[in-house]
Amino acid sequence: MIQTAACSLTLLLAFSSSLFAQADGIKTKTTYAKAYGETKNAVAVDPAKDLPRYPAVEPKDAIGTWQVKKGFKLQLAANEPQVRSPIAVCFDENGRMFVCEMIDYSEMRDVTPHLGRISMLEDKDGDGHFETSTVFADDLPWPTGLVWANGGLFVGATPDIWRFEDTDGDGRAEVREKVFTGFGTGLKILNVQGLMNSFQWGQDNRIHILAGGGNRGVITCLKRSNDKGIELGGKDFWFDPLTLEFGLEGGGAQYGMSFDNYGRKFGCSNSDHLQYWVYDDKYANRNPYYAMPPAKQSIAVDGGAAEVFRISPDEPWRIIRTRWRIAGVVKGAVEGGGRVSGYFTGATGTTIYRGDAYGPDFVNNSFTGDAGGQLVHRKLIKPSADGISLIGERPADEHGFEFAASKDTWVRVVNFANAPDGCLHICDMYREVIEHPWSIPDEIKKHIDLNSGNDRGRIYRIVPEGGAERIGQKVALGKASTEELVKTLGHPNGWHRDTAQRLLYERKDKAAVPLLEKVLSGDNALAKLHALGALAGLGVLSEDHILTALKDGSSAVTERACILAESLVFKKAKSADDIVPLMLKLTGKETAARTRYQALLSLGSVGHQNYGTKPDALDASIETSFAETMQDDTLRSSKSWVAAVAGARPLITQHTLLLLLKKDAAKAPPPLIEAVAAMKLEPGDLNILISSISSLPASALAGAIQPLASGLKRAGTSIEKVDHEHKLAAVFTKAAASAADAKATESTRLESIELLGLTSSKEASDALIQCLTKGQPDAVQAAAVRTLAQSGAAAVTKTLITGWAGYGPTAKEAALTALLAREDRALALLESNVVMPTEFSASQVQALLKHKSPKVAAAAKTALASVIPPSREEVTAKFQPAITAKGDATKGQAQYMARCMACHRAGTMGMQVGPDLITVKTKGREALLTAILDPHKEVASQFIAYTVNTKDGQTLAGIITNDTASSMTLKMMGGVEKTLQRAEIKGSTSTGQSLMPEGIETGMSVSDMADLLSFIEGQ
Repeated sequence: MIQTAACSLTLLLAFSSSLFAQADGIKTKTTYAKAYGETKNAVAVDPAKDLPRYPAVEPKDAIGTWQVKKGFKLQLAANEPQVRSPIAVCFDENGRMFVCEMIDYSEMRDVTPHLGRISMLEDKDGDGHFETSTVFADDLPWPTGLVWANGGLFVGATPDIWRFEDTDGDGRAEVREKVFTGFGTGLKILNVQGLMNSFQWGQDNRIHILAGGGNRGVITCLKRSNDKGIELGGKDFWFDPLTLEFGLEGGGAQYGMSFDNYGRKFGCSNSDHLQYWVYDDKYANRNPYYAMPPAKQSIAVDGGAAEVFRISPDEPWRIIRTRWRIAGVVKGAVEGGGRVSGYFTGATGTTIYRGDAYGPDFVNNSFTGDAGGQLVHRKLIKPSADGISLIGERPADEHGFEFAASKDTWVRVVNFANAPDGCLHICDMYREVIEHPWSIPDEIKKHIDLNSGNDRGRIYRIVPEGGAERIGQKVALGKASTEELVKTLGHPNGWHRDTAQRLLYERKDKAAVPLLEKVLSGDNALAKLHALGALAGLGVLSEDHILTALKDGSSAVTERACILAESLVFKKAKSADDIVPLMLKLTGKETAARTRYQALLSLGSVGHQNYGTKPDALDASIETSFAETMQDDTLRSSKSWVAAVAGARPLITQHTLLLLLKKDAAKAPPPLIEAVAAMKLEPGDLNILISSISSLPASALAGAIQPLASGLKRAGTSIEKVDHEHKLAAVFTKAAASAADAKATESTRLESIELLGLTSSKEASDALIQCLTKGQPDAVQAAAVRTLAQSGAAAVTKTLITGWAGYGPTAKEAALTALLAREDRALALLESNVVMPTEFSASQVQALLKHKSPKVAAAAKTALASVIPPSREEVTAKFQPAITAKGDATKGQAQYMARCMACHRAGTMGMQVGPDLITVKTKGREALLTAILDPHKEVASQFIAYTVNTKDGQTLAGIITNDTASSMTLKMMGGVEKTLQRAEIKGSTSTGQSLMPEGIETGMSVSDMADLLSFIEGQ
């Protein structure tokens, strides 16, 4: 055994390279065995002697394993034994470091007393290394986040949030109180990589928490017994550290969230390393007739699972597994190369740098770790094309390498923290194995130690070359006067600004008010943002403060002023007379796009009841501003801009559309038409809507009628019922003739069929039935099926079933989908025996067997008996040989296209409903086979399937991608997204299972499965 860590690492790096260099050229198991002097008879492999695991690198040698961007270096700020398994860090106002230590990761949560703890670290000698460590609080199950506020430490340990306080100054918390509870409750099993995390202080004087990506639970505050619990529902959580008031905000990311200097929120998920919330979730709930697009967007220009450049070898347990398989010690095929590299699979801790140590080019950059890749990835954040969202780009001078990367396979970059010294600190959990335990086959887990390294951990400081003056910097903001705190709001380091604002909020010293007002008249935009937050926190934010900020020269300040103005306008009617005109001015073309957008969002919250002396004039001004926005061709093509108008309060949206129709009906965005049509309009307004659309040229008519019909349907009516003067009747008469005309082009017929779906006239119905007759083009039949199926009439059900024999393949697929979407139709179909059992897909078979209607489920068991898949145990045994069989990736692509592409993306092919195949290829063939054959065995929370029943009788199954107070968006098989208004939903259920059905293997041979596995591995 090599004794020194450095030599051991060098040896093992060389071994890894040798192993996989040979693996590329070795084709058979026998050849593999010969390469290492082994045969099938040499099965008594002792991994400790035959292939030792990569050893840990001792702290003294750790820096030497890293390569860092030129001009920077790493320093060890802390390491074991002072810190163990660090996954989050925060600092109090006096610079003490508090570290969240998840020592019980990943399978020791139930050990009692719990191993998770919080340590307090101090650098007492000022050398930059935190040499003193005290256990501040312990006995915590899987602690994942922490923040210092209000004289104590708030800590998340699912299902609870605790508050700890040291009352006697000994560095240990005597006060231990549970404040909130309910996170993750109701889930069958907690996902250790999907728990609440990233406790962040916000400029709104609240603590914001990332809930973990799809987690649920009813959250209650144990200190506010009169407050009702709230269902988390996949959202994020916030609370006031003083009052413990709490609420929800837009969420959906997994592990890692932070704010930039302007209060904008960023996050990440395992395979999506940079996400941004474009707007505050509160705006999604104003207009029940319009579903806002998701607030969270993936903004990396090179994709969520972007290319990365690790310099470390492959994980040791993978190498061990490969050799065991070579020797035949364990079953399974040798992985093709086996490397886990080249793209994000474990993106964690996305943090925006807000310090003052690196220079202005690095401020507001994002930094993300890859827990499996031993690296730190940086992105420059820039405005998107429409000026509303943002994009993240790899810096030009970091192509082909990362900002920082280590050769040590134990390095686990899981999180970052902006620190008092202006430098970014890295949390290195430092573990031999970081993979989620669910993703490691049991036969491998028994040979590796998932707890190896739980007595180790490192915290690094990224320091610029020549930045020695920052080492050991002392801070004592806890002793600062009110005047000093206000002055600190202008500090170039975001940590100092945040801490100063927090302390001003906690002290509630009204002597700060004149000092803060002076800041508002200064020239430091960042200081003004914090001053506004401090004034709001003191409860003294006034109309004058808002007016001053609305006139500011900084777009960041005016944007914030619009947000803060909302509370004043709602509280004081008189305030609207002065504030609203200034906000209207900010909606003009001369204003920065983001401020203009926020002004529209904020004005969309205002109703005429908030105005003082001039309600009619101000109402008209707001609506005019909105209409002018939609007449801009560039803005009208942006979903974000349309959302700012369509998502306003219903009355504003309605009047805006009517005004726009009078000015230029052709420029009315379809989403706006649909939203307004869904409202119960007065007869006069409804007539304006119909008349304006009927006057459009033919080229624009179809695009306006469709949203009109959809909106009217949601309002419980139809075009026939409201078009009393038959202004649109001629459109449908022409469409009926074109749809039935065999001589018309296919594209013309398809457009006409789509139009006929907007009317329920007999003329339309007859034309659609004619399109179903035998011999009609398959695409025409399919379109007619989908259109007819919109009606729930029993006659339509009979028509769809009786015409089955004459349908083409696409039409049959459409007919099955339509018939199975309603309980009555599904039962009629099964009892008709018209469709052969083999014509049902695996997912359709499973859906019918598990149908909520006992009658349908019983009929399915009888009608589909011949295709009901066998038990998963039988299937797994049958296809086990596919693990070792040599597959043909080219043939495997055909299997993928036939069975998988409706839900999984592979390169440029397929739809992304479930995981991208590139993110699961590293599981190994055995785990991949299990995932295919037994899809419900392990389901990440973001891929749990839900069944939604609508009031009009439809049953829809999919993954919830957006969930607001007014709507729910489902992503279904095939990548189709459907947004349902709450008023349309009868109820929803979930069994906690995957959307992927059992039985996907039906019709496959072992050879076919081997081909599919090889195709996936080749991604």
